[in-house]
Amino acid sequence: MEQPPQNVTALDGKDATISCRAVGAPNPNITWIYNETQLVELSSRFQILESGDLLISSIRAADAGLYICVRANEAGSVKGEAYLSVLVRTQIIQPPVNTTVLLGLTATLQCKVSSDPSVPYNIDWYREGQSTPIVNSQRVGVQADGQLEIQAVRASDVGTYACVVTSPGGNETRSAMLSVIELPFPPSNVRVERLPEPHQRSINVSWTPGFDGNSPIDKFIIQRREVSELVPDPLLNWITELTNVSADQRWIVLDNLKAATVYQFRVSAVNRVGEGSPSEPSNIVELPQEAPSGPPVGFVGSARSMSEIITQWQPPLEEHRNGQILGYILRYRLYGYNNVPWSYQNITNEAQRNFLIQELITWKDYIVQIAAYNNMGVGVYTEGAKIKTKEGVPEAPPTNLRVLALNSTAVQISWTPPNPQQINGINQGYKIQAWQQHLIEGEYQDLEKRMITVPPSLIDPLAEQTATLNGLDKYAKYNITVLCFTDPGDGVISQKVSVMTKEDVPDEITALHFDDISDRSVTVLWAPPRHANGVLTGYTVRYQMRDRPETMKSINLTAEDTQLTVNQLQATTHYWFEICAWTRIGRGTPKTATIQSGVEPVLPHAPTNLALSNIEAFSVVLQFTPGFDGNSSITKWKVEAQTARNMTWFTICEISDPDAETLTVTGLMPFTQYRLRLSATNVVGSSRPSEPTKDFQTIQARPMHAPYNVTVRAMSAQQLRVRWIPLQQTEWFGNPRGYNISYRQVDHKAGTIKHPPRSTLIEDHTANSHVLDGLEEWTLYEVLINACNDVGCSRASNAAEERTREATPSYGPLEVEANATSSTTVVVRWGEVPRQHRNGQIEGYKVFYAATDRVVPVLHKTIPNNSSFTTTLTELKKYVVYHVQVLAYTRLGDGALSTPPIRVQTFEDTPGAPSNVSFPDVTFSMARIIWDVPDDPNGEILAYQVTYTLNGSANLNYSREFPPSDRTFRATQLLPERYYTFSVTAQTRLGWGKTASVLVYTTNNRDRPQAPSVPQVSRSQIQAHQITFSWTPGRDGFAPLRYYTVQMRENEGPWQPLPERVDPLVSSYTAVGLKPYTTYQFRIQATNDLGPSAFSRESIVVRTLPAAPAVGVGGLKVVPITTTSVRVHWSALETGMWNGDAATGGYRILYQQLSDFPTALQSTPKTDVMGINVNSVVLSDLTQDRNYEIVVLPFNSQGPGPATPPAAVYVGEAVPTGEPRAVDAAAISSTEVRLRWKPPKQSMQNGDILGYKIFYLVTYSPQALEPGRKWEEEIEVVSATATSHSLVFLDKYTEYRIQLLAFNPAGDGPRSAPVTVKTLQGVPSAPLNLRFSDITMQSLEVSWDPPKFLNGEILGYLVTYETTEENEKFSKQVKQKVSNTTLRVQNLEEEVTYTFTVRAQTIDYGPAVSENVTTGPQDGSPVAPRDLILSKTLSSVEMHWINGPSGRGPILGYLIEAKKREKGEPSFIFSQLTDDSRWTKIDQTKKGPMQDYTVSYHILMPSTAYTFRVIAYNRYGISFPAYCKDSILTPSKLHLEYGYLQHKPFYRQTWFMVSLAATSIVIIVMVIAVLCVKSKSYKYKQEAQKTLEESMAMSIDERQELALELYRSRHGVGTGTLNSVGTLRSGTLGTLGRKSTNRPPTSAQLGKSPPRPSPASVAYHSDEESLKCYDENPDDSSVTEKPSEVSSSEASQHSESENESVRSDPHSFVNHYANVNDSLRQSWKKTKPVRNYSSYTDSEPEGSAVMSLNGGQIIVNNMARSRAPLPGFSSFV
Repeated sequence: MEQPPQNVTALDGKDATISCRAVGAPNPNITWIYNETQLVELSSRFQILESGDLLISSIRAADAGLYICVRANEAGSVKGEAYLSVLVRTQIIQPPVNTTVLLGLTATLQCKVSSDPSVPYNIDWYREGQSTPIVNSQRVGVQADGQLEIQAVRASDVGTYACVVTSPGGNETRSAMLSVIELPFPPSNVRVERLPEPHQRSINVSWTPGFDGNSPIDKFIIQRREVSELVPDPLLNWITELTNVSADQRWIVLDNLKAATVYQFRVSAVNRVGEGSPSEPSNIVELPQEAPSGPPVGFVGSARSMSEIITQWQPPLEEHRNGQILGYILRYRLYGYNNVPWSYQNITNEAQRNFLIQELITWKDYIVQIAAYNNMGVGVYTEGAKIKTKEGVPEAPPTNLRVLALNSTAVQISWTPPNPQQINGINQGYKIQAWQQHLIEGEYQDLEKRMITVPPSLIDPLAEQTATLNGLDKYAKYNITVLCFTDPGDGVISQKVSVMTKEDVPDEITALHFDDISDRSVTVLWAPPRHANGVLTGYTVRYQMRDRPETMKSINLTAEDTQLTVNQLQATTHYWFEICAWTRIGRGTPKTATIQSGVEPVLPHAPTNLALSNIEAFSVVLQFTPGFDGNSSITKWKVEAQTARNMTWFTICEISDPDAETLTVTGLMPFTQYRLRLSATNVVGSSRPSEPTKDFQTIQARPMHAPYNVTVRAMSAQQLRVRWIPLQQTEWFGNPRGYNISYRQVDHKAGTIKHPPRSTLIEDHTANSHVLDGLEEWTLYEVLINACNDVGCSRASNAAEERTREATPSYGPLEVEANATSSTTVVVRWGEVPRQHRNGQIEGYKVFYAATDRVVPVLHKTIPNNSSFTTTLTELKKYVVYHVQVLAYTRLGDGALSTPPIRVQTFEDTPGAPSNVSFPDVTFSMARIIWDVPDDPNGEILAYQVTYTLNGSANLNYSREFPPSDRTFRATQLLPERYYTFSVTAQTRLGWGKTASVLVYTTNNRDRPQAPSVPQVSRSQIQAHQITFSWTPGRDGFAPLRYYTVQMRENEGPWQPLPERVDPLVSSYTAVGLKPYTTYQFRIQATNDLGPSAFSRESIVVRTLPAAPAVGVGGLKVVPITTTSVRVHWSALETGMWNGDAATGGYRILYQQLSDFPTALQSTPKTDVMGINVNSVVLSDLTQDRNYEIVVLPFNSQGPGPATPPAAVYVGEAVPTGEPRAVDAAAISSTEVRLRWKPPKQSMQNGDILGYKIFYLVTYSPQALEPGRKWEEEIEVVSATATSHSLVFLDKYTEYRIQLLAFNPAGDGPRSAPVTVKTLQGVPSAPLNLRFSDITMQSLEVSWDPPKFLNGEILGYLVTYETTEENEKFSKQVKQKVSNTTLRVQNLEEEVTYTFTVRAQTIDYGPAVSENVTTGPQDGSPVAPRDLILSKTLSSVEMHWINGPSGRGPILGYLIEAKKREKGEPSFIFSQLTDDSRWTKIDQTKKGPMQDYTVSYHILMPSTAYTFRVIAYNRYGISFPAYCKDSILTPSKLHLEYGYLQHKPFYRQTWFMVSLAATSIVIIVMVIAVLCVKSKSYKYKQEAQKTLEESMAMSIDERQELALELYRSRHGVGTGTLNSVGTLRSGTLGTLGRKSTNRPPTSAQLGKSPPRPSPASVAYHSDEESLKCYDENPDDSSVTEKPSEVSSSEASQHSESENESVRSDPHSFVNHYANVNDSLRQSWKKTKPVRNYSSYTDSEPEGSAVMSLNGGQIIVNNMARSRAPLPGFSSFV
């Protein structure tokens, strides 16, 4: 240890060094430890010197303590220690500084003291010139930390203030100056003087400055206002004229003010605080009037006619009017004739905006100008507008007209064209007209018979031209004329030249007929030909026997002979005659006929057996058998047709072929349904028509023609609208597919079509317009349309051409290159845009450039010249790589940029100043500076240079260079509390660059800066998009400010920082890019080397001024409403989009005609509409047949807003504004509706109506639509001449809503009011889903769904059934009419197949649905039970069986059926029971499988033999029956009753009850009996006698019936009746208590019998009982169903029988034979007909019997020799 550490004592704030020097090899390292534990970390204050000593800068009290020094190397270590003591002196460490405070704010003067804690001190403040310290008051006071605070400072507070510190540790005094600044006072003596001529529009403004507010005046602001009687308030309407008038000026001259305007001016001063109040207004000065200094704006014109030009304009701009406009001077002259004087028109009406120039020369260019004038004279004329008058018609005819006949139908015409000066337009060609004279109303007049057009000669338009006129009549005289025509019309007709076409052979003779026909002679008569085609020279008559040429004879006659008598004929022989006429040219067409001698010709007979073959699209072959020819040859066959659209017969063709049996009928329309008929014609006349053929349909063909009136209009730069007349339904010739639109680009200059065509298919065959999109801009297209159906497409329409609208270029210029010429300039060159991508007229170019390595905005330079292809970019960043691109622009905007971007680098240069220079560490004697690379390095940085000097001293203290990687430097041994200026410079290869100079203050007491004052905003500094505000800086904290940060908030929203750093040397800032009429607040933050200050208090809330709208309108749409006016629609802007000035808001509509060289829209006519909610306007008086371009922009008093993209519209076409009138619809049939209407009013058609569209939609249909579908509107198109039309092939009984509209070339008009019509009813379609259920051995239930197409109101259904295979025993057809969709059919034969058909009925019966069904088991039914055993008990029959397999489903139950045997009954009653007995259902169980069943005797007839069977059933059907061979004989009724009584108690037995009752009433009965016998004895005797007589007159059958009734009444059998088929009727159901249904008999043991209902249902009621629907006798029921239940039809079903249906007494027994006599009929008691089933056959032959069947009827064939029994009955009962 050479020099160990020594204790050190130092004052705070000074530097202290503790030594520690040691000697060793190698040189020992050093470590310093503080207070034995903490390593001393090196920093800006703690540094270890090279000797090992520890240097502590600016020591503090906290630095005191023990410091240990350790020196060590490989040989060992030594250490030493020492104490550092810090003496704290009493001193001012933050003295007061000179402070400037804004008037009225609070001023603070700091005085921060540092002292030893144990030493007290005292702080006093003194004001200069006062010996006593400042005493605290309400406004002035000393704070606890020694800071002096003066609130609401005023001018009296200005002065020097001293802070005096006294203490045992030392005394110190520091002073500072307090300054109070305020806004400057208004200037005074503001005077205005007008300068003499020629500067009469200049004014000198002078003033005297006011008090500067203790802050030097920075500038003056000059404001002006126009004095108006409407705004007398002097505080309103001030406009800032100049904002930066030098503070040294006291006057200024203002130029270019408006003439004829009264002005006032005022001046305000601006200092660092802000803008002071403005001065009082100056004296008033009025500038003299001048002639208008600007021309009217938007001057345009167009030709109105061949001698008129219409002009339009707007007044000059306000600043150019220079007084009240009194009128306009319009002048014009022929274009190019500069020496010709102008023609003038004085327009004295200032409000007039258009003028019609008349009496101009046709088809000439004029130059037209206009100027406004006021009291001082005529102003500036507009630039000349070149306008050409419209074409006129030629004023002179062609000359030297010569005509030569070439043949009988053609002539050759030659002529010389008229003088070109007299054509008055573009020669479109010549019209050659052929005229003939006709006698009209007693005068000969020329009528045009033929006309052709001939184009002008392209080689020599003045040379003689020749043309041939064809198609003339033979040997006819014509007057030929020629005229020249232009677009507007025809010129003067030439002199007429007569010519006669040459002679030719004549046509055939007419009116050939025969007279005086006898066996030996005939007279032939005829008339001359209709067209002789020359001079007739005679006739030739030839005749011969038919088919014998050798008998030919010929007779020549003169031209005057028109009849000939031929003799020496053979009787009853056919002769062939031929007559022809002659001219000198030759023989004409002969006329032939055949007659029979001796027979007078009569009308022929109609052909028969018409048949069709070879059906084509336009023809069909008709085969037939000719009828009687009427004794004369058939001269022609007439074919008539009828179509679905035209139900009247019309002639389709006439064919002359006398011996034909096959005709080819032509003239048919493809894809049309026809019926044909044929008639024959001979010399007498025509036969009646034949019977029509069957309906047939011709096959499809290509559509008749292409769409007519194809027009194309440009809608935008990439869209064309194509319009056409749609084909009518009959013109499609097949199923329409739509329209195929082909389009391709056309280049007429090249003379060829370079681009392949494209096409699109429009599937809507009723469409009449389509928009083609995706097209090339500003390109001419050719458009063709074909109509297409399933077969193919029609020929193409005439080509239509149109050019798409102008657009911005779609490609950038070619061959772009860029070369740097210096460090700040680049030369850019480029070529032209490819022709196909220009999309319009190139107006200039723009060069865009941006640095690639920096986030900077892209800049551009505009070259407003389309012939310049180079430019120089200046003021570029040095040594920076730029990307350069070029675009071309048209009047509609910028095109695409060139690609790829060109990369270019500017040259290297000296660098800019280093950036971000600051001092992070500063003490009393040291300052460390840091910096960054310059923002503009301008090359590769090679070195930096740092210099510093004491501020204010000329001596350089220090200078040093650093490599580019070192960007920091520590300066030591500086003087304390002094300002130093540091300068940093960078160096590149080209030298040293700009210097960055900054100040630093050497002190240990640096702090963050004080916040700036509140930002002050002056009213004159508020604009619509920017606000300028100023502030007073706060204390810098002994560290110079580096920058300010500004924050703002909008509409009380969150604070947002502005990205720009504000220079610390300025105290005002302008915030730009603000929103108009929006509130803002600002606050400021200062930043020094230690960091940012707090933000200032926010400024007052200020609102930016209103401005013009910043948003354009949307939804621009232009619709033509007439041929000269359009309606412009747009979406109105919301109130918030008007930037605070909605009260004066409105919309400006600019419009101009489109031409090949369109002008800017700003100079075109305009229409202003006021009100922000207006959204449409009508532009009228536009030029017809012109394309217009229209834009809309919003505006208010602040100016116009952005304009919409231009909308183009063609003026001259407008859709009809009226709908078809008096629309009426009437149903003609179930599928046809006839429409009638009137066209729209002529004034609302807006041009020629091209056709009508008929829209019809189903509003009600009897059949429901499928789920997810809905009715679609259908369309038909009809021609413009139609006022009626039939809609055919409609749905039946369907309601339609029908509307019509008219359309013209512009599009569709409005629809008419809807009319509703309903087609008539038709027959329905077949019912659906015919099905069968509940099929048993003898019955089933049939059901079906309603028809899919009801076609009307369903009245009911007809059900017909019969056996599928015919059987003579029971095959019979039964028809039943029902009103619902189900029917229960009974009494069918077992295991027999039946065919059921069902038809629905509306106005008639529709087609049938048919199905077969077999009674008995079905697929999946159970297997029949087996081993059925019967056993008798005292009261019932026990049944037992064994079940078989259940089939495809479980057994659900069983059918128990019984059939009586004929044992035990008198043989005369049951002689035929074997054939007619049927099985009767006793019960149907539903409890699933079982094997036993009990049948009570009470539900059976007593003393009757029965057989039984069991049938199982599941959900698929029944099984085969299980039979038992044994039969059961039921006990007698008496046995049953007495057997039952044996088991009763005596008091419940009958005898006991009868005895008890008899005893009670015996006396009453006896008395009543005696009285009745005596009073009625005589009557009883008469009735008994009558009954005996009737009994004696009865037949045997009636006596048997009476005997049987008597027997039953006596033996109590009346409670159960056995009918003819073994059906029992019983009072109760016995033990089962169930109702059963009658079942038909089995066919296994019985012979086949016809299907018939059970006789139980044949009931004959008494008159009283006929009023009831049920049996009143509770003891009279049946195991069968009630009569009303035998068939499950509804009560609404009724009978269609011719005989009245009756019900019989259910207790009556009638002997039924097939032939029922009248006397027996009379005994039946009739009732009123009851609506129920109706059964009938197709025919009712004579002798058939009609019986009532359950309210219906059965009709049975009972003709002679018929063996068929009466269905449903035995021969007798």
